[in-house]
Amino acid sequence: MLNKDIIKDLVSNKIYRRGINYYNQGRVLQYRINKLEPNLYQISAQVSGSRRYKVNSEIRLHQDSLEVESSCDCPYDWEEYCKHEVAVLNKFMEEDFRSAKVNYEPQFEEDEISELRFSSDDSDYDIVEQRIADRSFNNLLEITKNYDQTEVPKLDYSVKGFLNQDLKNFKLIFNSNYLSQQELEEVVNSLNDDYSYTYYRDGLLQKYFYGEELELLEELSALCKSKGRGSSLLLNKNEENLDFLLDLSQKFKLELEENGVIIKKGKTLQPELRLSGDLEEIKIELKDNDFPIYQGSEEQCRWTLIGNKIHKVDFYNFSELPTSYLIPVQKQGEFLFEIMPTLEKNLKLETAEELQQYELIKESPEIKLKLDYKSQQISCELEVEFAGEEYSNTELLGLDTDKNIYKKDDNDPLLWYGRDNKALAEVIGFLDEYNFKVRPEHFIIKDNADIQEFITDGITHLPEDWQVDSSQSFDQIEIKEVKLEPIVEIDDSEGINWFDFSISYNLGGKTYSRQELQQLISYNKKGEAYIKLDNQYFILESGAEEEKVEQMLSGAEARDEGYRAPYHNLLYYKNLVEKSGIQFKGNRVFNELEAEISGTKVVKEREIPTEVKDKLRDYQKNGYNWLRFLHKYRFGGILADDMGLGKTLQMLTLLKSLKTEKPALVLCPRTLIYNWQEESDKFFDDLKTLVYYGTPSERVKMRDNFSDYDLIISSYSTISRDVEELNAEGKVFSISILDEAQHIKNHRTKRAKAVKNIEAEARLALTGTPLENSIEELWSIFDYLMPGYLGNYSYFRKEFITPISKNNEKDKLKELKERVAPFILRRRKEEVLKELPEKIINVHPVSMTQLQEDSYQTVLAEVRGELEQTVAERGFNQSRINVLAALTKLRQICNHPSLVLGDEGKAHNSGKLEALRELLSDALSGGHKLIIFSQFVKMLKLIRNDLDQQGINYRYLDGSTRNRMERVKEFNNDPEIDVFLISLKAGGVGLNLTAADMVVHVDPWWNPMVERQATDRAHRLGQQNRVMVYKLITRGTVEEKMLKLQQRKQDLFDNVIENNVNPIKAISWEDIQDLLSYK
Repeated sequence: MLNKDIIKDLVSNKIYRRGINYYNQGRVLQYRINKLEPNLYQISAQVSGSRRYKVNSEIRLHQDSLEVESSCDCPYDWEEYCKHEVAVLNKFMEEDFRSAKVNYEPQFEEDEISELRFSSDDSDYDIVEQRIADRSFNNLLEITKNYDQTEVPKLDYSVKGFLNQDLKNFKLIFNSNYLSQQELEEVVNSLNDDYSYTYYRDGLLQKYFYGEELELLEELSALCKSKGRGSSLLLNKNEENLDFLLDLSQKFKLELEENGVIIKKGKTLQPELRLSGDLEEIKIELKDNDFPIYQGSEEQCRWTLIGNKIHKVDFYNFSELPTSYLIPVQKQGEFLFEIMPTLEKNLKLETAEELQQYELIKESPEIKLKLDYKSQQISCELEVEFAGEEYSNTELLGLDTDKNIYKKDDNDPLLWYGRDNKALAEVIGFLDEYNFKVRPEHFIIKDNADIQEFITDGITHLPEDWQVDSSQSFDQIEIKEVKLEPIVEIDDSEGINWFDFSISYNLGGKTYSRQELQQLISYNKKGEAYIKLDNQYFILESGAEEEKVEQMLSGAEARDEGYRAPYHNLLYYKNLVEKSGIQFKGNRVFNELEAEISGTKVVKEREIPTEVKDKLRDYQKNGYNWLRFLHKYRFGGILADDMGLGKTLQMLTLLKSLKTEKPALVLCPRTLIYNWQEESDKFFDDLKTLVYYGTPSERVKMRDNFSDYDLIISSYSTISRDVEELNAEGKVFSISILDEAQHIKNHRTKRAKAVKNIEAEARLALTGTPLENSIEELWSIFDYLMPGYLGNYSYFRKEFITPISKNNEKDKLKELKERVAPFILRRRKEEVLKELPEKIINVHPVSMTQLQEDSYQTVLAEVRGELEQTVAERGFNQSRINVLAALTKLRQICNHPSLVLGDEGKAHNSGKLEALRELLSDALSGGHKLIIFSQFVKMLKLIRNDLDQQGINYRYLDGSTRNRMERVKEFNNDPEIDVFLISLKAGGVGLNLTAADMVVHVDPWWNPMVERQATDRAHRLGQQNRVMVYKLITRGTVEEKMLKLQQRKQDLFDNVIENNVNPIKAISWEDIQDLLSYK
């Protein structure tokens, strides 16, 4: 769409603004517009500038643009259009373009183009094109000249007046070998101080000059000057013009007209001065006058010529030199001992010897203080003797301590005396610092805090040369430092989720509650707490015990006669009390808790369910007992064992041991929900479990039957969607358990907020990730476990996140660890290594995505029908290759749909990739190194792309890889390489990868020995750690059936393996039919 902004594209901003200003000022005159043909308009006008300029323009309209041909008779030739033409074009756009005079006629657009191209005479057309090209090239040439450092100036410059004081002006003379005399005169005239020709001057200067010379001449045109004879200008001898000439001498040659010397700018000089005279009158003059100093029309305009350099001369702040000053008699001392030293310090000044013979003796005052203590206030009587004169109390306040007093000796005219006002000011400042108030007869302190401050700090800062007398009552004021020793006592009252306690202190043989003590406490200027009892001031030293009390109270609520805290603080308080030595009196519940955890074992041993009594290892039994301990006392907690130590089994053992009326709830990532069910079935087959997962309608039906189950297993995403319905239906769980609890580490997410809204009687969490590495995440998990235990987020951020993360405050980190330590149990593999088998194999069930499941069922139906027909026609033994191909296709879908669907499936996810990401996240956060095996190279490459996106460092090896051993060496020796991706067939044997302590088999192989050999790349001689092996098995598919088949026919497979034949040959058609079933 056309508008007036199109003009901006034709010219520079400078020319555009000037043209718009001309239009706004009404300078476009005798404006005429004529239509020559459709879409073509002719405009003529005059524009008033330094004189009237004629503008002729032709404007051709197009649908989205304008063509402009224009001319102006002004001298400006720097751009294609001048400001006068812009003013005319703007008038056209503002006044005519949308009027009835002008309209665009699209039907003539093509005719107009044809006419332009063909009806014009070719020679005329070529001339126009050449004119435009020449003008454009000249503009480019002018621009490049600004960057041409070899270009010589167009003018020669000389100056007259630097060496002649009588001349009132500098005369700047111009000559040129480049310009004609007429052109030079025209330039000089344009530079003269006549503003009516400003626009003409700008165009003329830009016509002949460029770069630094153009800038210099434009600066000259703005100076105060007048026209001289010939090609010259007269510049007033002021500082601005002097600076201009010195700047000119730096950039171009500047010749002195008087002697032909080429001058340059020198540095500013400050001459040495001489001070002479007597106490009645002094004179300041130049010390040496080896070079003449020239004075301009302004005080600060001075210069001198030394050699070929013009130096500006700085007379400091003197208007002229030499200069004289009269000294009044009463100011002579001030001149000698204040003004003259200041001048000597700041000026290059030589003082005459007769003015240096005077001597000053400062007289110090004699100060006496009388201190007394009566009626709960300190009084101070002050006496000062100064040069034989005595001042007392408030008389001192009338003395002007800012003004020095000088007195000449009666006998020696060179000797002077002066009062030491600094010493007198110290006396008054001392009284003011310690808040003494003025009374007619003395100074007093009434405020207790000020009294305590004066006694503890002021007395010690009294100068030794002051004479101080004090009364007996003043001397009896006593300051003591006492250490507060709190006594914490838990009341016998028992609440459902709270307990009451009180804090008291013994002070001076009397017991005070904390509330009573707080009312007596005041603070001095140092921030120290103190208590005043009669004439005794007790400064309270809080120490470590009081700091621990403050920590206790940060999570408690103040009440009339004590405090109330959430029940889950009990264990934290016990921990604080033990470490700080605070006297503590517990109630029945606390004493029971104390007895339970104070023995050689961490917690009391509980009865272990018979199903796992002989299967649990010692550390797992301890973990189970700890979970039972938390449950008994209604505490929340985090079981944070390293991965592979059986956190799921320990939690299931807890659930089995509890007799609850309501079901428990386990939340975990979607990839683990069936793993929990299978683990439960494996160890406790009578524990009724329900996987709460599926479509919304399916989940509604499931909720109706919750009471029939002992354990509800669901995913974070499912509960995030259903928590409001669960609460609305009154669903309350006996225990809410989070597996992989780091999934709620961001407390701002919808998931975290939803999980924390679950109604449960107790809450626990599992994670193999050490939580202390991220304290913000730690708060979010504890906010789920025991809301309020670590305060709200604002409090936690202020008290812990900022001090620890930003200020590195170790005490705050220690305090936080003390708070959370009772509720986190973490064992690393190396700590319980002796109890672990050499190699732990974990089957990790995985669910397919919807696309995988749909693809699997489609392919399954297809291959099953084909195989049934093939076997019927050819027999099973002759169809084994077809069977293997069909099963391979199904196994590929289990890995990722793109292995079968090609590029169409790459944009989709897979259950195994999701499960692998979870596994990797946990493993890498625990410092493990992994080997990932797959028999499908395409799957390995998909995993490789996923690692690239996550920024995980890895090495890759398949059948096409060269320098295999170099990559093995890199993986084993470089701690920054976390993962090794290996094709099962290419790297299953012959490699030593003992740097890894975790092995993941993405897909199962028929022959378990091949998997064992691959696993043994890490689990072999030289391995320092136990090896964890994870097999990713897709639920309900051929993979799960393969695993069960291996277990059912172990003897058969052992025989096959020993004979080193393909186990597929030892499988019957009945086995294959079972493999081809789904779920």
